[in-house]
Amino acid sequence: MKQEVNLRTATRVLIKKCHSCGHMMESTREIEKCNCCNKSFLPSNYFSKVHAKNSEEFRNLFCHIDEMHEEDLVKGISVIW
Repeated sequence: MKQEVNLRTATRVLIKKCHSCGHMMESTREIEKCNCCNKSFLPSNYFSKVHAKNSEEFRNLFCHIDEMHEEDLVKGISVIW
């Protein structure tokens, strides 16, 4: 329920389709896992970012929607609305 409130007050929302099961998700942060099939995702523009050495650093590679740009997204899988 709390996530729904955040989505309604945010000016921008990331909409992502899982490339494994096709489930559609909305968030104000980059999505780390599919809510339906638990498929893990890489952060946007992963190869231009520094590769993380541990799980905490890896989680920090996922950014807030305000830090993302359209050119960082994989076309056809994600969109900023």
